[in-house]
Amino acid sequence: MDNRSDDLWQGGPWEQPSPVFPDPPAVRIPAGAMEPRRPVLRPRRRRRWPGVAVLVLLILALTVLALVLGTLFHPNPAITLPPSQDDSSYQEQEYSTEPPAIPRAETGTGVTVELKAPSGLSLTYTQIYEKNAPSMVSIEAESRREYSTGTGVILTQDGYIVTNAHVVAGAERVRVVFSDNNVLDASLVGFDADEDLAVLKVDAQGLTPAEFGDSSALRCGDPVAALGDPLGYRSTITDGIVSALDREVTVDGVTMVLIQTSAAINFGNSGGALINQYGQVVGITTIKIVTDDGSAEALGFAIPSQRVKYVADALIDGREVRTGVFGFTVLTRPVPGGGLELQSVDPDSDACVKGLRAGDVITAANGQPITGVQDLARIKLSLGPGDTVVLTYLRDGQSYTVEVALVDSDLIG
Repeated sequence: MDNRSDDLWQGGPWEQPSPVFPDPPAVRIPAGAMEPRRPVLRPRRRRRWPGVAVLVLLILALTVLALVLGTLFHPNPAITLPPSQDDSSYQEQEYSTEPPAIPRAETGTGVTVELKAPSGLSLTYTQIYEKNAPSMVSIEAESRREYSTGTGVILTQDGYIVTNAHVVAGAERVRVVFSDNNVLDASLVGFDADEDLAVLKVDAQGLTPAEFGDSSALRCGDPVAALGDPLGYRSTITDGIVSALDREVTVDGVTMVLIQTSAAINFGNSGGALINQYGQVVGITTIKIVTDDGSAEALGFAIPSQRVKYVADALIDGREVRTGVFGFTVLTRPVPGGGLELQSVDPDSDACVKGLRAGDVITAANGQPITGVQDLARIKLSLGPGDTVVLTYLRDGQSYTVEVALVDSDLIG
């Protein structure tokens, strides 16, 4: 019997570009790694080791000198060349999940992210670009040993900016470059590595905030655009469609529920915008999939705007982001007539307190029909522990409705 837990959603990390534009480093995926989970590209930050570079050049120069002298005085010299050094040493560095060591900004200011319903006529890609380019920023993060760049999206006219956590993780200084090339130092409002989101603040007024749309309104096949700084090429737009919704991607034991898109996403797009046909930001781009033979194409992912709102609102409010779960597991096999059958209910959950038990069939949540686990996962994107969901379920042919509070995933066995 195929079954799975409904305790979805943890978050995610990854991806940094170099300010120079070499070919992306090769990422080797072990045989069989594509099953059952797809591999994700997790490039490392480039290390700036000028002293090492000088030393390598000095060794090479001495080696060449020795070769020339040896050729002059010994017809068949035996020369041992130093071990080669290349960018592979950079790629072996562990990726930081620590918050940036930069000044802290005030929290609890009441700022929230507003999600607007789709409205108006569909825009051309040119119109989408013109509407959103002023709301995109370049992020430069550096420490004594590292330098990386990424993208950010302006939330408010007074300087709140959202980006991926991995773009600024471990940095000792973060600068924001605006569309008019103005550069400002950023302070940290909040950071969550598991959710792969961070909120920054710059001292500014009169910025152009992006309009955020509701990711729950997306449908597979909808046209979208990605806007960001791939490989440092600022304000690059790529077009595509919504390839899949509620896609689970797991990296290093952390699971995210993401929007899959065919719009090209590359190093540096991290923290940028996935934009719908109405010019609204419906996701924050975060990862792409690669294979060692280069056969994978157009497999990019974005954090849905519903989750972005929940996490950003919590970080700005100074609250810790916690994962809320229903506290029950469901069977993934189809139920005649629709719905999900409960396999078990945790005794420490509010679902148990409200009387749900194994064998009940969940048919709707907040009035929306439930046809698969993804429907429940989507509802939880904008919710946390303590938030409630109205569940409709069947037991012995009788329909019931109950309001169930999500519980902290750490408290469920």
